[in-house]
Amino acid sequence: MSLFKNWKLIVATMTVAMFTACAGSNGGSDEEYDDDDVAAETSGGAKTSAKKKKEPPKEVIDENKLKKTEQEATAINEDNHKLRKEIFDAKNKLGMSTAEDAE
Repeated sequence: MSLFKNWKLIVATMTVAMFTACAGSNGGSDEEYDDDDVAAETSGGAKTSAKKKKEPPKEVIDENKLKKTEQEATAINEDNHKLRKEIFDAKNKLGMSTAEDAE
């Protein structure tokens, strides 16, 4: 038998080998899961979600931080307004259209 005559058999064998190799891999990083979940699974603990992802810690927002953020946003908004006005004036000086571009 020639190898070229049995190419379908060779392709099927290689496909099965690839699927078998991929099925044995973890498929994800170890950082996604808590160590407590792994310990509970191995010790026979009843978990509703076997692969629970880590959640980032909740950030505490106080009144001072909120006011500071509001002031930063207001300053950025004012800078944006000034830059848009400068662009508008520059376009007028050059004789360019100031109408909004239709995309």
